[in-house]
Amino acid sequence: MNKIFVFGHKNPDTDTIASAISMAYLQTKLGKAAEPRRLGNVSKETKYALDYFKIGEPELLEKVEDGQEVILTDHNEPGQSVDNIENATIKMVVDHHRINGINTKEPLYYYAEPVRMHMYNFI
Repeated sequence: MNKIFVFGHKNPDTDTIASAISMAYLQTKLGKAAEPRRLGNVSKETKYALDYFKIGEPELLEKVEDGQEVILTDHNEPGQSVDNIENATIKMVVDHHRINGINTKEPLYYYAEPVRMHMYNFI
């Protein structure tokens, strides 16, 4: 079974890394072979969080091969994504940003919800 790579945007912040790790974990529990990846170095803040929870940082991904199955988290714009994203097979996008410029060759699962981090103060 081929692995699905799960990753957020380049220059990753804490929510980018956490969302990739969480979605890869969920997909694995659902029976898919998924692995989190990162598209840049982790910040000191993110490193602290990963160390606190005793979670290793995801492996660096610089480019995907043609046809590689991927799940995008915390982004949807090709310019913010991995090199060769236009030739990957995007299976799913889970994001909270505006939708801008994503093109796929087949239908995909896409969930976008603006979430405010104030206690129980959702839109």
